[in-house]
Amino acid sequence: MILAYPDSVPLTGPFRLPLMLLNIGIVIAALNVALIYIKKYVTLRDSMKGTRVHAAWASLFLGYAVMILLYLVGALYTTTMDQRYLLLRLGYLSAATGAFFFIYYIEQLAYIARRRVFTTLFGILYIALIAMTVIAFFVDLDTFVQFFATSFWIPNLGFIFVYIYKINRLSIGKLRRLSVLVALGFSILILGILGSTDVIQRSLGLGVRLIADVLQLVGIIMVGWFSSKLPSWKELEWETALDSLYIIYKGGVLAYEYDFIEASRGIGQARTSVAVSALEAVRLLLNQAAKSGELKVIDFKDKKLFFESGTYITVVVVASQELDILDFIVGKIRKEIEKAFADMLPTWNGDSNEFMPATTIISRILS
Repeated sequence: MILAYPDSVPLTGPFRLPLMLLNIGIVIAALNVALIYIKKYVTLRDSMKGTRVHAAWASLFLGYAVMILLYLVGALYTTTMDQRYLLLRLGYLSAATGAFFFIYYIEQLAYIARRRVFTTLFGILYIALIAMTVIAFFVDLDTFVQFFATSFWIPNLGFIFVYIYKINRLSIGKLRRLSVLVALGFSILILGILGSTDVIQRSLGLGVRLIADVLQLVGIIMVGWFSSKLPSWKELEWETALDSLYIIYKGGVLAYEYDFIEASRGIGQARTSVAVSALEAVRLLLNQAAKSGELKVIDFKDKKLFFESGTYITVVVVASQELDILDFIVGKIRKEIEKAFADMLPTWNGDSNEFMPATTIISRILS
């Protein structure tokens, strides 16, 4: 059976119900993700940077959800092509609006870009799309607006991958894998969007549209799920929170110390009184921590003390903020040092110089 859609409406035949259900699923998934970010925006307004990120993701998913809903109505419930094209143009405008604010908010973060290159480029395309949408009310532009709207994915996709790349560079450990999964989800999503265009449907049939909608659903779930697990802007600035690190041998003997500020500046620096006091506090709590064998975080004055005990040593990191990523760092450092000094640790003679290679290990982990 050869179906006339997308050259005539409404869509009928065996593809009508599965496509309707798939599009409803896409709309529900996108709206659910948007609402999660809106909730974060409203309830977690602890910083200007944090709210920008939440508003960005909420805008992107909300604009996309409205676009798919308009697509759905245009395909199934319109009776003329003019009605369908009107809904399509409004859908393009909705998605473009969400994408524009996504780029606008994210590009304001210093770790993404110092110049608003993508905001400017996308803004020009956005203004052009608005003009075309208005003109289309008076002049028949047929499918030209759809072809033009496809060009939006070029700067949008480019920006998204720059954003994900920067997160990947600033992250550490498993957080890097999350950014890769977000990029993969976006690739699947955009492939699905392009596969649902009229050009593809005319060339390859509605079966391909069905596959494209499945890809969109998979992509939106992947992007929504993994983007919510990406590190916050505070987590991405974890290096600025680090103060000092200590390795304490069993029994409370200080075996090694590392000053992150000194290492970053490349100069010698005396240990601060806060660090000395913090170290003494750790010594007092060391026995309790060793019994549990779990990572502890202690508030001490205006500092946070992270420490994890192994078989022979306890690694202590003094930081200015409590960040999830520091949990990973402390545990990673402890494991790597115990592995590197496995032969020496059981019979260590108290000579701190034997721990000097730990500097290279720490630098490699933090790089």
